[in-house]
Amino acid sequence: MSEPRKNHLSIDGGQVKEDDNVATYKPIPESDTDFRTVKSNLTKSKEKVSDEAEEKLLDKEAEAKIVTRVDMADAKYVVGDHRNGDAKIELDANKRFSGLTKEELLKYADDPFWVRLRWFMFILFWALWLCMLAGAIAIIIRAPKCAPPKPKTWFEKGPLVDMTLTKTYADIEEHLKLIQDSKVQGIFIDVPLTYEVLDQTEPIEQFKAFLVKAKQYGTKVIVDLTPNFVFNTSRWFELSVNRTGEYTDYFIWAKGKGFSSNGSRQEPNNWVSTLDTPAWTYNEQRDEFYLHQFGSEKPDLDFHNSAVVEHFDKVLKIWMKAGADGVRLRNARHLLVNTSLLDENMESDAGSVKGADHLQYKFWRHQHTTDQPGLDELLARWSKLVDDNGPTPGAGETVFTLKETMRPELFLLAHNVTSLRPPSAAPFTDQAVNASTLSAKLSDRLPHWPALQLATVEDAELAEFAILLPAVPVFDIEQLRPAGNDSEATTLLKHLVPLRDDATIEHGKYDIAVVPAVNSSVEMLACARWKSGHTGYLAVLNPSTEDAVANLTLPTVPASVTVHHVTQTVKMRTNYINNMALPRDGVLVPQGATVVLSYVPAMAAEN
Repeated sequence: MSEPRKNHLSIDGGQVKEDDNVATYKPIPESDTDFRTVKSNLTKSKEKVSDEAEEKLLDKEAEAKIVTRVDMADAKYVVGDHRNGDAKIELDANKRFSGLTKEELLKYADDPFWVRLRWFMFILFWALWLCMLAGAIAIIIRAPKCAPPKPKTWFEKGPLVDMTLTKTYADIEEHLKLIQDSKVQGIFIDVPLTYEVLDQTEPIEQFKAFLVKAKQYGTKVIVDLTPNFVFNTSRWFELSVNRTGEYTDYFIWAKGKGFSSNGSRQEPNNWVSTLDTPAWTYNEQRDEFYLHQFGSEKPDLDFHNSAVVEHFDKVLKIWMKAGADGVRLRNARHLLVNTSLLDENMESDAGSVKGADHLQYKFWRHQHTTDQPGLDELLARWSKLVDDNGPTPGAGETVFTLKETMRPELFLLAHNVTSLRPPSAAPFTDQAVNASTLSAKLSDRLPHWPALQLATVEDAELAEFAILLPAVPVFDIEQLRPAGNDSEATTLLKHLVPLRDDATIEHGKYDIAVVPAVNSSVEMLACARWKSGHTGYLAVLNPSTEDAVANLTLPTVPASVTVHHVTQTVKMRTNYINNMALPRDGVLVPQGATVVLSYVPAMAAEN
């Protein structure tokens, strides 16, 4: 039997019911002097309290209403004198919540509901993770690619040298060492008799022998061909005069308009040759006129005739199979003429040449003898043929371009010239170069990265300037020769040509600008090149007849620039040396000279 309860009293000392959980009450003995002392002190303190904070003891009725119930496992009251409300509370400080037991956890772990919930959350997590992974992969795959820019081909980098005025292979061989030292990529050579290779093997054998020597110096060879005509002594022309078979229409024949008042035969129209003579000559044997735009001894072939086109196809294949690195066509814009043979109109006031008359080529517009429909398709056909028969077929590593003498150039007109590698600009042959005029002409042509020759005479300073242009620099052999006897100048462009491999020159932006001189009316031409994260370069040309200090305050050019390269002319007339720092508004450029500078592009302008 359990021990009977003792002192099961309410705070007021009354008995409580058996099933009530109450605190244990223990009277405080009278001998407890400590308690009596505290009680006495409390009594004294009570007398000192002010009226506003006076302490009141509970009366018996209020005390009777208070029953304190505390779980005996957690705490108990030890009460002395129940009338003063003092009690001692004992709590179990070690009582803590211990959570679910192992058995309870196992009970929930095996519950079907919780099992399904866990599997659902597990599957949901991995499904979401896989979706995010798939999304990330899709973004990476479908995002626009920032592919590196396509590297320039050997002929786009250049430079190239025009050797067409050097007529024999032996003469060209004398220049191969200079060409190699100047780091030239390739040369143009002239082939005087284009169609001769169809019947003779000697021209190709001579070319192959020369090619072996050129390759020893690392020089590529591009042949100049003229498809427009053969000589009037050729077998083709004789057969055409006699109206023999397919040769009947190999040339452009036409009846005349009758007779003039003086009894002479009248030409089919008013066309004038490039030699400022009538473009038609009468052949008595055939009783017709034949067309010749380049001299009466050179009758024009008819490239509307597919048989003629196929003959030139064979010519191209022969030269490419012989080892040529490309082909440049002369007079290609004259290949097709208007078959209606309409009269030409004279040039408008804007395009006319002062003093020209109706017997001169420049007097006429030539809208019926140049740039005719079908020319683009013809060029595209030959471009593909050349590339397919090159060292690496179909790679676009062969040259197929034009030698142009007319302006505006073909690629500036409404023509599709994507088949040209590279587009070709007519050479700048003006002896007196004006900065503003040159700037305007360059600005039109440079977006197409054309093959560009700034001069056909000895002018090394223009060659220096051309190195920085976004174009294929084409030089005359004389532009490579050093000025004077200075041994340091034996290879004039040797230290500058490597810039053609620089990322700034290959793929950077450019700015062609006319810059003023300080305290002078002289105008100079500047070409700035820059690319993010790379060194910028600046070429300054002074085309005037006096020395001048250039003010190079351009958007990308900082306050200070560095001398990158100077020619002998500049060295002799200034104190500039390589890597010398200069203020951008104080660069001395001698007359007719070019100074090449380097700089760190200004970030604001670069962005």
